[in-house]
Amino acid sequence: MRLRVSLYLPTLIMVVALPSQTVHAGSLQAETSTQPYVPSGDQAHKKGDTDPLATVHGGELRFRFSEGYLITVEGQIGTQTKLRFILDTGATISIVDSRIAAKLKLQYHPAKSFSFDRKLAWQATSVPEVQFGQVKAENVQMLVGRLAEYSEFAKKADAIIGMDLLKLSNFSIDYDLGKIIFYSSQREYAPATSEPLSECLILEAHVQGHPVRLIVDTGFRDLLLYEDRLRKRVLSLRTTGTPINVSVGGQLQAKQAVLPDVVFGARNGDVPVLFVTSPTPDALSEIDGIVGLAPLNARRVHFDFVGKRLSWE
Repeated sequence: MRLRVSLYLPTLIMVVALPSQTVHAGSLQAETSTQPYVPSGDQAHKKGDTDPLATVHGGELRFRFSEGYLITVEGQIGTQTKLRFILDTGATISIVDSRIAAKLKLQYHPAKSFSFDRKLAWQATSVPEVQFGQVKAENVQMLVGRLAEYSEFAKKADAIIGMDLLKLSNFSIDYDLGKIIFYSSQREYAPATSEPLSECLILEAHVQGHPVRLIVDTGFRDLLLYEDRLRKRVLSLRTTGTPINVSVGGQLQAKQAVLPDVVFGARNGDVPVLFVTSPTPDALSEIDGIVGLAPLNARRVHFDFVGKRLSWE
């Protein structure tokens, strides 16, 4: 079984192999919109209501930024309360730090992992209960490891919450209020699927008139593109200035440049970008890169997993 875990923490892409198991979950293909958010189904606004925060919702959760961009909230795992969670839509499976797992006296089994920049060792376990905000799940399959060794950016975190848990409830991130607002009733928890992309939220943007598909990753700050794949789509790719060689998180070598004529929703402009070489051809073959929330330049971002829609304003 192959699962993807990703943070701007040095490994941008990681595939994790767990012992064989049967899992079920739907594919999330995002539509891009800058229109006011309207929740799906019975969550819809009354006619004339365009303020998403006026909707009857499932609860609010304060968040703060770690390292200037990582969304951190308070949560609970089993009997351990007031834990620090990093919310990462670029991760398909959640991870608990080995300190917390030891306190809970959980039983582990080995999990193999690899990425295109390094290998990492994990354990896997079943956690009795995980809760943050209105989201609550039982018997959650999680990876176990020392997050401080995974990345310096995660050294103060107790867990990384991935799409296996985030997709259980639609929510909005309101930067002005510093809150996450949950809108929909919680969906039933199911372990992550064997297909990495089925757990990821995909955004379509345009680079110099050509569509590109990007994984939406709240654990990433900027825009990263696989240069070799992009140049096949945009034969006369234009950049502003001279690209600079940089190291991302001390692990991944990239070229930093400014890309003109990049369209996110209704906004067209010059966007800073990191160019890297793509993973192996069979890894994430339908994906052209990763995008954090900062390039959207939004005050509010809305994640609708039922309607398969990402919107912002």
